[in-house]
Amino acid sequence: MTIKKAFIAASVLALAFGAASPVVAQTKLIVGQVSRTATNWPHFVAEAQGLFKAENLAIQTEYVGNVATIAQQVVGGSLDIGNTTFEIVVQAVEVGAPIMLIGSATIKYPYTMLSAKDVKSAADIKGKKVMLPVPKNDIANFFESWLQANGIKSSDVDKIYDGSSTNRYAALTTGAVSAAAVTSPLDFMGEAAGFNKLIDFASFVKAYGFVGIIARKDWLARNRPATEAYLRAMSKAVDWLYDPANKEAAIALLMRETKQDRNVSEKTYKYFIEDLKVFSPKLTIPDADFNNVLKAFQDMGVVKAKDANKDKYVDLSFLK
Repeated sequence: MTIKKAFIAASVLALAFGAASPVVAQTKLIVGQVSRTATNWPHFVAEAQGLFKAENLAIQTEYVGNVATIAQQVVGGSLDIGNTTFEIVVQAVEVGAPIMLIGSATIKYPYTMLSAKDVKSAADIKGKKVMLPVPKNDIANFFESWLQANGIKSSDVDKIYDGSSTNRYAALTTGAVSAAAVTSPLDFMGEAAGFNKLIDFASFVKAYGFVGIIARKDWLARNRPATEAYLRAMSKAVDWLYDPANKEAAIALLMRETKQDRNVSEKTYKYFIEDLKVFSPKLTIPDADFNNVLKAFQDMGVVKAKDANKDKYVDLSFLK
């Protein structure tokens, strides 16, 4: 080979290798969820459809079983991002937790109070034991309002608590309690098994935020690109769920992730996607949905009127 030809060959190789995109390491995020229920559907979609991967994210999902534990682990640093209820965010910030609500995938309240076969009305709940998530939370307050609206004293009902919808459902099915607050698809499972749908909280309560995405303030300051990437993937997952063309794939995914049969998953799809429209497009948090949560905690004395400012708890700049 002549010197000229060797030079040309070397130049071609250099250009070829130089044009190749460098391999960029994925950003690992540890994300906390409570349990495998339909409220986590967008997260299931983002994983299954490769939306996290497309944003160069490696997601490690941890199911911790309790909404309060999510906030605790985000504050402690064992979770980068967590999914917990708006009311937990308000209470945590009020006691000094350095966290912010940065978006919401599941904005509406798809919760049901299932009851035993002999508990068909408000009158039947007197003297019975019921299981709620935690004291002085949204569901507990809704239940108290429902009792009051039906002329039942709070003291007429024995209330116990567990932060996991799955655990509450188990308590109902084993007869440990006569009624339990659960989310989908557990509510449809329960109805199929002969339990009664005593309260549909989504119909009972309007414009009241449910599950938000949280992270620690200092972590957010250091990880804005990763945070925005995570929110983009989740937003695309919500869009995917609302596309009718993806109905069959969405039902199959829910069946796989929650280990439920097709009938239950189809009913959950109709309720979540077509009827209630549980998920928030673009992960936005309407003012009314958050402010109604804030007002509830003002009424309970948890939040002082002068501190009732959405900006204290919510930072939606990462959605932009």
